[in-house]
Amino acid sequence: MGFFCANETVNPSVGTALVLVCNVSIGDSTIYPIWLGPPNSTKYNTNSGQFNPNLGEKLRRINWTKNNIDLQLDSVTFNDAGLYKCEALFQQNTYSYEICVTVKGKFKYLSELNSSSDLF
Repeated sequence: MGFFCANETVNPSVGTALVLVCNVSIGDSTIYPIWLGPPNSTKYNTNSGQFNPNLGEKLRRINWTKNNIDLQLDSVTFNDAGLYKCEALFQQNTYSYEICVTVKGKFKYLSELNSSSDLF
C-alpha cells in the first residue's frame, strides 16, 4: 500500500467484522459524519446518514454502530484495504480523522508451482 496515515492503522483479517471509530466527535453535534474511503475516496454516506447507493456489493456489508458515528464493515475483503477518513462539521470548522486499513489473510496465485502464500 502506498498511502500515508497520520492517525491510526488497523490490520483486520479477511472475513472478520471491522469497526472504524471516528475520533472527531464533538458532543452531541456529530451525527452521521461523512466517511470517505477506497477506492479513490468514495463517499460512504449522504447528508441524511444513508449510505451511498453507488457502493455496489459493499453497500450490503456496511452499517452504522449504535452511536451513529462509527462505521462497521462486515466480512472484510482485500478490496477494503486503503485510507478511510471521517469528517465532521462543527461551527463552520471541519474536523477529520484518518484510519489506514491493511487487510491480512491468505491469497492464492497461479504459477507453475500452483502454491499459496501468506499476505502480511
